[in-house]
Amino acid sequence: MNYVAGSLILKRIGNLISKRSQPAVLSVLGLSQAERNMSDKGKESKEELKKRLSPIQYHVTQEKGTERAFTGKYNKTSEAGIYSCIVCSQDLFSSSTKFESGCGWPAFSDVIDQGRVKLSKDTSHVGANLLLLIANPGMVRTEVTCSNCNAHLGHVFNDGPKPSRKRFCINSASLDFRQGDPSGSNLVNLQ
Repeated sequence: MNYVAGSLILKRIGNLISKRSQPAVLSVLGLSQAERNMSDKGKESKEELKKRLSPIQYHVTQEKGTERAFTGKYNKTSEAGIYSCIVCSQDLFSSSTKFESGCGWPAFSDVIDQGRVKLSKDTSHVGANLLLLIANPGMVRTEVTCSNCNAHLGHVFNDGPKPSRKRFCINSASLDFRQGDPSGSNLVNLQ
């Protein structure tokens, strides 16, 4: 069978799968319950998200807001575990990469996997003042979003510890935390 024929067959199979049978299909494919929940959470409407998330969680993740410095619940957390996206539950950061940066938000030197976040240029804090941006090119920040659901998480800067030199400055409101071994085993959800 050639590539085109295989693609057509897969597309038809996908079209035949109804919403009702999706959990069974995902189970057959070997996806865990958490992965199945993640696929459902990433497709919620704005209205559903407003009901499920707190006002600050919605503002940060959906409106690209920022919580006030030193007010987030995970800023001083030092327990071992995994930090995941509050919107879709995708695991993003390990406590083993968390460090005290003094910036007022949880800071991580790396992500669990580069494919779990998207990085994009952010000049929103400059506004329409292009001269300010031209005179100060360092004012361009790099936004960090969840690769699964596009939730705004925070920003990454190049002033972190070696070897990565990265400081992922992430809003607590965009995260959930599961306490346990940061490698992923024996985790307990604290929410």
